Amino acid sequence: MPSIEPADSANPRDDDSREPESRVTRRAERRQRSPKRRRRIIVWSTISVVVIALACVVGWVAFQTLQAKSELEAAQTSVSEIQTQLSSLDTAGLATSATDFAAHAHAASMHTDDPLYRLAEALPVVGPNLAAVRELSSSLDQLGSTALMPVVDFSKTLSPDSLRPHNGAVNTALLTTGDATLASADASLVEQQATVAAIDTSNTVGQIVSAQKQMTAALSKAHDQITKVRSTLATAEGILGMNGTRHYVLAFLNNAETTALGGGPASLSLLTVDNGAFSITDQGSSQNFPTNDGPVRDIDPNLINLYSTGINSTLNWSTARPDFPTAGETIKAWWEKYKPEKVDGVISINPIALSQLLAVTGPVTLASGEQITAENAVSLLLHDIYLRYPANEIQAKTDVFFADAAKSIFAGLTTTTADPQALLGALNTAIDSGNIMAWSPVAAEQKLMDGSKLQGVLPNDNTKSTVVGTYFRDVSVSKTDFWLETATDLTTDVCQNSENPTFTVTTTLHSTITPEEASSLAPFVTGAKFKGKKFSTEVFVYGPVDAHVTLTNAGSTSVYAVDVGNAGDLGRPVAHFEVDLAPGETNTVTATFQGAAGAYGPPVFTATPMMNPTKTTMTAAGCK
Repeated sequence: MPSIEPADSANPRDDDSREPESRVTRRAERRQRSPKRRRRIIVWSTISVVVIALACVVGWVAFQTLQAKSELEAAQTSVSEIQTQLSSLDTAGLATSATDFAAHAHAASMHTDDPLYRLAEALPVVGPNLAAVRELSSSLDQLGSTALMPVVDFSKTLSPDSLRPHNGAVNTALLTTGDATLASADASLVEQQATVAAIDTSNTVGQIVSAQKQMTAALSKAHDQITKVRSTLATAEGILGMNGTRHYVLAFLNNAETTALGGGPASLSLLTVDNGAFSITDQGSSQNFPTNDGPVRDIDPNLINLYSTGINSTLNWSTARPDFPTAGETIKAWWEKYKPEKVDGVISINPIALSQLLAVTGPVTLASGEQITAENAVSLLLHDIYLRYPANEIQAKTDVFFADAAKSIFAGLTTTTADPQALLGALNTAIDSGNIMAWSPVAAEQKLMDGSKLQGVLPNDNTKSTVVGTYFRDVSVSKTDFWLETATDLTTDVCQNSENPTFTVTTTLHSTITPEEASSLAPFVTGAKFKGKKFSTEVFVYGPVDAHVTLTNAGSTSVYAVDVGNAGDLGRPVAHFEVDLAPGETNTVTATFQGAAGAYGPPVFTATPMMNPTKTTMTAAGCK
């Protein structure tokens, strides 16, 4: 019987034939799958590269944006420094800060002026922000290069030597160049202001909107400031005779013969200015301006009542009112009545101011070889000169001396090699103490002095400060106020009572001259009126604006309350006394004022600039 083989013991060759077939099939299947896999790998690789590239782009743009932000913040710091340096006229610091600003602004612009950065501006949401930052940075860069740096380059040409007068003339080319530089800078400012205002920030974050507004406002402010500076330069060009010759009267006030503003203008000089060159072209004394020809100009009748007709018919009393514009107009009228030139302004100076200036410039030498120094100016010009000549020659000789002194002093001041900053400091001291004043009939020139004591005016309200003043006028026709000492006490409750504050002003006058000294002086010095037996001084006490006089006390039979009415002057009540002093005598006057309800600033006391400054005390409860 035939044997039967198990099914699983088939022919091995059959198995061998199936194995190769399986490998082939698998290889075929793999070959079919490979293109798909490769395509997937390529796709994912590409995506990865794109993602990495985008990440790099985003990172690069983010980096550039942060760098630009850092540079813009640094530029903002420089702007703050520039504003401070402009205020203090720190040209060296300004050059450094402006250079820093320009460098930071340019760097910010470069960080945002990049192909990838511009590409990112097309992105939604973030794109408008990037575009706005780029445009702001570009505008700042333009400002730095076209507006700020040219101004800085010009400022580098300024030096103590370039600002100093040379041979009696100032360098007017500086004004011309400076104005042209500012005009160019202003044109750039205006252009960039329009550019910044046109930047679309409608889809940007609040910080960028705020930055645009701040920059627009800053550019507008800078434009206004440049406009004001250029207006000032234009006015200065007129003052310096760059648009035609100018004539100014220099009034040398004599503190030995006191008036409200310091002293009578017994010596006048005509200062002629032609394209920055200064010269004294004429001179005169009070003797050249007669007092018997009637008033030189129309004046408020109230001033005639308060100061008598002498205020506009006697040259030496033209400074009797504590208001230099009044004095300036009157002195101008005096000169134009008796001299041929039209006067373009009046400047006053006294020996006290001269002493302050000579402390910086050094002494001046007169034609005689005599020197006037900071140490001897006051005593020489207000005392010693009156003891030098015989009685019958003193008036003529002192007139000649004062004319020579005025010319020599002016020459010394306009050719000095002193440090301009130190000279400016001395000039400011003299102005702040009321020893130098100026007035111009040209409104723009007068406006330049607004807020400065150079104007020689009292405030027209009490808001910033509540000013009370005591002013003196010699009516002995003497030159003896070298020996006059004054003191004033102000007591007020204005800091605690703004409804009806009171102000009590007590003024003491003391003559230090001895009977022997008085009798030895020439009548020209003591005054022919009293011949040295006594000396008469008027006292004008000005109360606050809108106040009224409530009480006066003459204190002595040698004191006369001339006018205690409330017609007043300059919007203020005035208590008017006349005080007679024998040699060595002391007298006191008192005036009390009551203010109206209103706003009051801190109390301030002012007085006539005296050779012996008025000693002042103040009792003001509650005031800081």
